[in-house]
Amino acid sequence: MDDSRKKMREIHDEVPPDYYDRSMAENPFQRFWHKSRVSAISDLLRGEDARMLDIGCGGGTLLDLISRNAKLNWSAGIDASFGAIKYANTRHRGPKFLCADFYELPFKDSTFGLITAIEVLEHLHDPKVALLELNRCLKKKGKILILVPNENNLLFRVIWFFWTMGKGKVWKEAHVQQFTRKSLEALLNSAGFKVIKTKMFLLGMLMAMKAVKE
Repeated sequence: MDDSRKKMREIHDEVPPDYYDRSMAENPFQRFWHKSRVSAISDLLRGEDARMLDIGCGGGTLLDLISRNAKLNWSAGIDASFGAIKYANTRHRGPKFLCADFYELPFKDSTFGLITAIEVLEHLHDPKVALLELNRCLKKKGKILILVPNENNLLFRVIWFFWTMGKGKVWKEAHVQQFTRKSLEALLNSAGFKVIKTKMFLLGMLMAMKAVKE
């Protein structure tokens, strides 16, 4: 593992596995923020009947909520943190959970019909390498759903600055990529995907792109 990936692993290991459960229970702003994300992603996934893999699932809270809200038949989540996966397997009984490296997934080619990465790419030093690995694991015409912050949005930049100066300081150095609508679409295209739908929400602070494997 190179130094940049090791440092990012260390940063994320500082995030408690129950982070999302506690933040939604204790903080009204975060509860609104996370529920808005769950609602938007669920709307984009509803009606999909393929086996779904979510990368960067953390403690599994969001994946569990999305799986139930979107009425997915089968879902699984992976994360590089052993602690997060242990918590997910203990706390959430719906999806399956596995500890794995995003860049070297332990799955055969064409295993899944749908893959999601919810606010993950901005944390990766090599997002294209990760996307190519997701492409490998997707079936022909399989779909991918990516959610990232919209770095063109001034409101997001202001909120993120003050958030990481206070209660969200654990995330201060966690974003190593910045995406705009144009740059994210270009990245997906370069990894062999064609964007079929884009959704901006939370006043344009977040953007989701759904794409199909070409």
